[in-house]
Amino acid sequence: MLGENMNPRLWLTGLRPKTLPASIAPVLVGAALASRRIDQLGTCVEIHPVPQECVANQALAEPLQGHFWPVAILCMLVAVFLQIAVNFANDYSDGIRGTDEGRGAAESDAEQRGGTPKPRRLVASGVPPKHVLIAAGIAAVLAAVCGLVAVVISQAWWLLAVGALSLIAGWFYTGGKHPYGYAGLGEVAVFLFFGLAAVLGTEYALAGSIDVMGVCGAVCCGLNAVMLLMVNNLRDIAEDKRHGKRTLAVRLGERRTTALFTACCIAAWMLGLFVCMSLWLPWGGILLISGVGVPVRMVSSVPKHQFRTALSDAGFQTLLFAVVVVIAVAV
Repeated sequence: MLGENMNPRLWLTGLRPKTLPASIAPVLVGAALASRRIDQLGTCVEIHPVPQECVANQALAEPLQGHFWPVAILCMLVAVFLQIAVNFANDYSDGIRGTDEGRGAAESDAEQRGGTPKPRRLVASGVPPKHVLIAAGIAAVLAAVCGLVAVVISQAWWLLAVGALSLIAGWFYTGGKHPYGYAGLGEVAVFLFFGLAAVLGTEYALAGSIDVMGVCGAVCCGLNAVMLLMVNNLRDIAEDKRHGKRTLAVRLGERRTTALFTACCIAAWMLGLFVCMSLWLPWGGILLISGVGVPVRMVSSVPKHQFRTALSDAGFQTLLFAVVVVIAVAV
């Protein structure tokens, strides 16, 4: 048992690395759009005398440019540590409830039976729940420290409330007496925190304001994050139903959830095309379209229960949108 506790590969699996794009992508998008806003502030017409509005905008842009990279890196660390904390907290809560029953060493057995293997979970694999909870706490503290430093540098004090709400939402997703993840509200929370809060919070911390393009990017990131969660919930629908975990997939049923998943994918792509083409016409759209084979395969994999492929594709699509936005803004 001690060997399992110290198994680095098991703990790496417990991090759930395929979910990390949901936290990395919105920070990339928010930072890129913030950079665009700062550049717009610092751009002035070359006339004399220089308009007062232009002087004021340049005065706003200079301090923002000075702390852009430190705050951007801190925002990324907050997102990653918070995601890891949530993953460990979910492992702990699901493990002590028995929801992850059979998610231990049985993965290889599933492969031998020809089924879809499900990632191993720490508590289900024999790691003491207290150790998993401590790991979640450490990751949460690291996220809080990085967030506090970012807020102090950027002076965006109201983001402290957003960070506190994010930590609370992460715990009560599967923790507490009445976890909202067991009531079918997980997708709503993911959309709010991994879409709107992450993108717009990053943009505000870096640029001191948000804009319509930021809102569009946030909605797109939110939809992409929702799709990651929907693939997970579709994969686990039988076990969740048996353990009383009424996720959205359990409530709607597999057929309707798959239809909603496809609708989210189409909406994310249409909005993503609008954002990328608005930033860099027409090449931003062309870059995004070059990866269209991935969502097509993802949508077709779900009805076939090829969830491992669909999960990888959902993560790739999330990062693809973010990378195209970064390139479009840079160019």
